[in-house]
Amino acid sequence: LPSSRGVIQRNAGRREPKGTRTPMIFAVRNIVISLLVPVVSGSCLSDAIPPANRQNLVNPNGETYPVGVYISNYAASFAAQYLGAAIIEEVLGYNTVLNTDALGSGSVAGYYSVTGCRDPNNVADRGCMQGVTYYHVHFESWAGYPADWASIRKAYPSMAPKNLGSMGYDGFSSAYIPKPIQEQAYATEGLALQYYRSYNSSWHDPAKYFGLISSVDTSKLMPCTASVMSDDASMRRHVQFTNDQDGVVISNELYSGRCDDGFWWLAPSCRANSSRCFGFLTGGTGWAAEEQMQKYVVWNMPGAVGVAASWGD
Repeated sequence: LPSSRGVIQRNAGRREPKGTRTPMIFAVRNIVISLLVPVVSGSCLSDAIPPANRQNLVNPNGETYPVGVYISNYAASFAAQYLGAAIIEEVLGYNTVLNTDALGSGSVAGYYSVTGCRDPNNVADRGCMQGVTYYHVHFESWAGYPADWASIRKAYPSMAPKNLGSMGYDGFSSAYIPKPIQEQAYATEGLALQYYRSYNSSWHDPAKYFGLISSVDTSKLMPCTASVMSDDASMRRHVQFTNDQDGVVISNELYSGRCDDGFWWLAPSCRANSSRCFGFLTGGTGWAAEEQMQKYVVWNMPGAVGVAASWGD
């Protein structure tokens, strides 16, 4: 494991053909099985390398530290990082440390953590290029952010992480629309809210089936100044792909999302009247927010994008 830059194990990619699985996959299976039975020794594997025989990484300056495994704040990331840490300790024989006291906001934060950035959740200043990285591995990292990945590799070539390939399974994500709302819209006017064209504001008023965004307690929302809305690169891409120049604010040549109330970004089709917007809420610092913003502009959907203050909110 290199001490100067980290590695990313992604969950998106082709599945491995039968018969070609690596020893690490078998190790994961064995660990999962061992977690189902009582463990007296404190280790997951019966033949685990004892803690006293495990070692730290040593960099060229002689500094020593454990292998850093970076957790993003969602269940699958917790599971993958803890399993990975167990393999690193018990099979490879290295000490590990996990960021349980400062969880990552998502996969992009994971990218920056293994790049050595000291504040990977801070979209305004990630704190990069401040010496060696203390986080070296991030499992279960989603591959849906190619622009961020390319930006890191271009800006920090000496520290940029390596993609070690698929975790062996594919992940998919989508927006959640409560079933009763779908049924009400369809029963009232035959409007299928699971279909994106049903949100075209030139023909439909989908917001009437949702609560007003003004009814959401803003104490449970993340200010746009702390979310992806303040990320210059993301907002530049928004303008590049949609030409929605009115949807951003440019200050000192830096782009940020336009949030008139400080919490919600509104699509052009409802920007003049927020009561005609339906709300889209996400977590982290704005997981999938950029994607939704582009969809709302291109498909004339009257959506408002907000970010929860925490996963608990």
